[in-house]
Amino acid sequence: MKRAPLPGVDPTVYVNAIPLLVRNPSIIVVPLLTLVIGVLIGIALTPSNGAIGQMTAGLGAFIFFLIALFGVGAACVVADDAWRHGRANFERAWTETRRRGGEILTASIGVALLVTVGQYVTTFLGAIGLVLTALIVMFLIWALPAAAVGGIPGGAAIQVSIDRVRGAPLAAALATIVTLVLGFYVPAVLGAFIAGWVPTISGVVLALVIALIRAVMVGYIALVLSKTYSDEAFGRRRW
Repeated sequence: MKRAPLPGVDPTVYVNAIPLLVRNPSIIVVPLLTLVIGVLIGIALTPSNGAIGQMTAGLGAFIFFLIALFGVGAACVVADDAWRHGRANFERAWTETRRRGGEILTASIGVALLVTVGQYVTTFLGAIGLVLTALIVMFLIWALPAAAVGGIPGGAAIQVSIDRVRGAPLAAALATIVTLVLGFYVPAVLGAFIAGWVPTISGVVLALVIALIRAVMVGYIALVLSKTYSDEAFGRRRW
């Protein structure tokens, strides 16, 4: 007997996103650019010993995260265009990204601050803090697509995401798991594998390779987030 899909969860989104990404490599262009910029910033703010070094490292990590989030938002614009037309028009999507850039950046700042608070709490609460951070990510999972493709002002994107997640917790939970696994775990594992396979690889080259891997993961994540948000916000008959 064929099982019915979980309420609010459309598994075909996750399957169809794979060939759509293959046909639209332009989705990863902005994320790759932002991730490479993040690597360069990390090199420029290489931590030194002492309190100042720790502050510099923390600032660099926050800036890197913020830039990466903006890349996700920009990728959502291209991904939305890909879902609509089968093949994304990068020029058209880039024009829309620039138009929505301020809102994407505002939403990115809000997400970055809240997730950073969760990570800070984790240093005191351990496993409880990790659960709290995961919940924060889950309730913010659609903030960037809301600002990027939903027409929502950046300052309101977080509240809109929370409202959407409350209405479709299973869909949001699945999107969160995919985002965390592909955005963080997979690049780290592949990076460790490459470092072990090519022990002579320099740290900078390895960081750039991981940036490319992560950009591809972000492209897939953007397809998933833009479509799942649109399904919840506008209904599955939007296109």
